[in-house]
Amino acid sequence: MPATLRRFLRPLACLTAAYTGLLVFATHYPRPEDLLGPNPPSDKTLHFLAYGALGLLAAALLAVSGRWSPRSVTVLAAGLVFFAAIDEATQPWFGRFAEPLDWAYDVVGLAAGIGVIVALNATLRSSGERPGGPA
Repeated sequence: MPATLRRFLRPLACLTAAYTGLLVFATHYPRPEDLLGPNPPSDKTLHFLAYGALGLLAAALLAVSGRWSPRSVTVLAAGLVFFAAIDEATQPWFGRFAEPLDWAYDVVGLAAGIGVIVALNATLRSSGERPGGPA
């Protein structure tokens, strides 16, 4: 991993952990309308964006860590899909509703976020940079 990226490892890990905590809080808060303000985007858009950001951060962390490989990306994606399912399934414990379609939008968002980093990593590798290590 290039030294220029290595310095981002700890801040990116902290940002990813903090974002994950904020996401769990937001998805379990009993009155989400209190958090969203006037004219929020649709619920499905929020799921897509929230989990897209999580996928992007987690994949970037994986790339910067130097542990990038097709297998590690697959394991990351599977773990995040499972996390999204647990996140959705536990919402009724807090007065929210679990909806399979919400989870589907979470998964599409994860794929989009991870896909951005996969594409960026491939582009950098083809230009001679190797942020995530071997393909």
